[in-house]
Amino acid sequence: MARKNKQEELMNTTYVVVAENGIDTFSMKTVTTRLGVSEGLIYKYFDTREGLLFKSFVSFQKEIEAAITERTAIVNEGESADARRERIWKSYYSFLLESNYKTLFYFEYRWSYRYSDYLRLIEDSETDYERSMRKFGEALLGYPIKTKTDRDAISWVVENTGMAVKMALLGNMRKDEETMHKVYRRIFYGISDLTGRDE
Repeated sequence: MARKNKQEELMNTTYVVVAENGIDTFSMKTVTTRLGVSEGLIYKYFDTREGLLFKSFVSFQKEIEAAITERTAIVNEGESADARRERIWKSYYSFLLESNYKTLFYFEYRWSYRYSDYLRLIEDSETDYERSMRKFGEALLGYPIKTKTDRDAISWVVENTGMAVKMALLGNMRKDEETMHKVYRRIFYGISDLTGRDE
């Protein structure tokens, strides 16, 4: 248990350091200095800087997966497809806002070359995260994902949601309900353009 707690402490500090300073300047020494522990300690748990970043990314991705699975499992009787989509998206958006440093880290990683490396690593198998994202995407689109256009539409949602959340977390956009609704409408008008379906 102590080992797991120490790993989590190192990863949690990694989220904060990357969120504050960016991913390209990240060093393991910054993490150990902030925690006030020896640099040798971090190597007991993570072989390399990239290994620490990767495991931190995958760890938070599992949290996203669990949050999405929980949210898409909720069915409200009599709820329209549009209302369900908006509820699920807003719940996802709120989760990312609440996750703060982890979210900022997550999109720093996704928007770096490292994410392409990650995708190559998993290209032959569908991960739990991808399965949950497919369910999430189908809940948002309102129909099964079958085409590249459908996959592009979900990428549009994830990336644009990430950009909006980052702006809100950095204080460049309000976090209130009205702003969230405006972001939702803008993203889903974009989906309509991508898929050619009326939203």
